[in-house]
Amino acid sequence: MSELFYRSFYGMGTRFEMVIPEAGSKKLEHLAQNIEQEVLWWQHRLSRFEAESDISRLNREGALHPVEIDQKVFSALQECDCHYHDTGGLFDPAILTVQTFWKDTQWTGDPEEAEERAAHSGWKKVHLDPQHFTVRFETPETGIDPGAFGKGLALREAGKILREAGITDALLSFGGSSILGLGRHPHGPHWPAGITNIFQPHLNVHVFPLRDAALSSSGASLQRQPAGPNHYLPVFHPRTGLPVQGWRTVSVTTADPMEAEVLSTAFLVANGEERNFLTEKYGNILQAIEIIYKKQKANIRTFVSHIS
Repeated sequence: MSELFYRSFYGMGTRFEMVIPEAGSKKLEHLAQNIEQEVLWWQHRLSRFEAESDISRLNREGALHPVEIDQKVFSALQECDCHYHDTGGLFDPAILTVQTFWKDTQWTGDPEEAEERAAHSGWKKVHLDPQHFTVRFETPETGIDPGAFGKGLALREAGKILREAGITDALLSFGGSSILGLGRHPHGPHWPAGITNIFQPHLNVHVFPLRDAALSSSGASLQRQPAGPNHYLPVFHPRTGLPVQGWRTVSVTTADPMEAEVLSTAFLVANGEERNFLTEKYGNILQAIEIIYKKQKANIRTFVSHIS
């Protein structure tokens, strides 16, 4: 049996794990330390729970004046801006007010109430100044939640560190919801990444073959149980302000971890026509599936499959 190098640490609210099919060495230990430092750097810059992070300062002061942020963080927000426009607004990491509304308020049932919240926030209210690396918000209701892209971004950077060091085969994972498979598994042509049944975690609903590809899943989980009579998810449509309802998940594989994370959220809130639009816009999607749970039974719908 091949020797495996394994390291893990806690970052971005979950456990980051790294598996490399090689015996342990000083080189791998050094790479593991570099990756941990990189992930934690992004955590400290992006976390909205750390008072002095770029995102916290921006959320606190962005409606008062332009806020200068780190250039790497600014580049990440520029990328978010591109995805916002490319997805037709379905990916919107600036609807923190909508999330807070659903967390803290007893909704009356009037959809206009939720839509009004959405109208006063969102990426449409965010303005980037690339000359000065500043960001400002049009309204105080606007706030950025990096949970929509942060893990994918950090996973991409971790993968770069390994590739630049000549590591061609590895598996990197953020809690099983964001995964990057580089090269091959030591006993097969790819890294098998399973999507577990949320009601029966010992069972896989679907297995993705990852080879130089990333997987991201968004939607229901028993760790974040939906609330209310209709079981809504903690994912919201950026235009209507309404939550995604029902027990379901969407999983997407692409070459880029951040793109996979963006698209898993966008596909989850999209209707059929919007999903067709996303599929045409992002032509490098490897596979996208939706898993719908009814009475704890999982029904799989594959709406994008380019894997031969």
